[in-house]
Amino acid sequence: MLQLHVWGPAFNLPSIDPQCLAAIAYLSQAVPKSEWELVPSSDPTLSPTRELPALRDDLIWIAGFQNIIAHLVEKSDGEWNLDRNCTSQDRADISAYTSFLSTRGQVLLDLSLYVSSENYHTSTRPAYARILPWPNTWLLPPQRHAAAKARTDHLNFSSLNLDTVDKDAESKSQFAAGTEIPTRVLQSTRSKTKAGRLAKEQHAARFRLDGLAEGLFEPLTKLLRGNDYLLSQDRATSLDCLALGYLSLALMPELPQPWLSQLLRSKYPSLCQYVETLARQSFGRWAMPQKPPDQDRDRDTASTSPTTPILPGSSPPTQPSSPWIPFNINIRLILESLPLFGPLYRPSPLQTRTTHPPNHRERIPLIPTLVLGLTATLAALGTHVLWTGELPSLPPLGFAGWPYRRQRQLNLDEMGEAGALLGSVDFSRG
Repeated sequence: MLQLHVWGPAFNLPSIDPQCLAAIAYLSQAVPKSEWELVPSSDPTLSPTRELPALRDDLIWIAGFQNIIAHLVEKSDGEWNLDRNCTSQDRADISAYTSFLSTRGQVLLDLSLYVSSENYHTSTRPAYARILPWPNTWLLPPQRHAAAKARTDHLNFSSLNLDTVDKDAESKSQFAAGTEIPTRVLQSTRSKTKAGRLAKEQHAARFRLDGLAEGLFEPLTKLLRGNDYLLSQDRATSLDCLALGYLSLALMPELPQPWLSQLLRSKYPSLCQYVETLARQSFGRWAMPQKPPDQDRDRDTASTSPTTPILPGSSPPTQPSSPWIPFNINIRLILESLPLFGPLYRPSPLQTRTTHPPNHRERIPLIPTLVLGLTATLAALGTHVLWTGELPSLPPLGFAGWPYRRQRQLNLDEMGEAGALLGSVDFSRG
């Protein structure tokens, strides 16, 4: 049976990642329910390419939405191909809009869910905390947050990031240090100035954000033309699945700063209806209105647990096939989080989803062995330092060592008459 590994559920959706949602929608539309199961593992290290979604077919791993589609089409001899009835013009549109959605849609979700500090700290990071085990809750969200900020730095929407604004305000107010202004008055003035300046910057940024979002929503609305699907009246295509992945995360999350969903609901009602209808077809019970966060919090948290069946035929996360895998996962994430080793070890945050051949077999890397050897060496060195109180000294490289023997001192009594004569002389007198 096929296993689709995805990031876990959030925002009343079966996954927090748009590409994972697209893969779920595709398998729901194309593959019989008895042929696959959904595994919300939230663990990209299970895939050799270290990305989700990842489809496991026996010993073969296929990572990435487009690669998964290619494997399903090949495996079923075209039976599981949602685009089999498309014309050549439709296929050209699918290719163009797929690239368009993956770039524009990802930028909008980065700005809405990650770059906006209030949305990230209030909604996005707690959502990760509910689907990740410890210590990944402290390692993975900051990595995805940093990657989203790196992908959107060229847009210069720093006013959405309250952390950046706070640092700028502190640097500009350092000149007040050492003055006779009372601390309470100074803090009040700083907060009012910062709040006013931030409101102006966010108001100006809102116009730019709306323009950026309209650049995605307008072409999709024209392509939809009031139909049930983007390119067809009676059948979804792979483009519909990808559009659902990005648009559902733009529409359904209830955020403190809901600028993206507000624009979508106010100006594009037909697109909203399209997303809601397709979400009910693909996601079932997950495509429902979200409860307020302060009501039935425990019940809502339990409903988003990774062990809860998400879709018909789904299953909880499977146990790793090797006892080294959980250890390896945590070591990978810790190494990627280190200031010195992290940039060398992890892939660039600007790197887009790459295309890999569909025959990546599961393998266990040698990182646990290397880490164990390094740990044993450091433990032995630490024990020596604690026991002797000093670091061990080593000879120079290539130095030929030899055993050192202390020379025996000769006694004057052993020199006979000459020794007796010398022993009677008092050399201390001048």
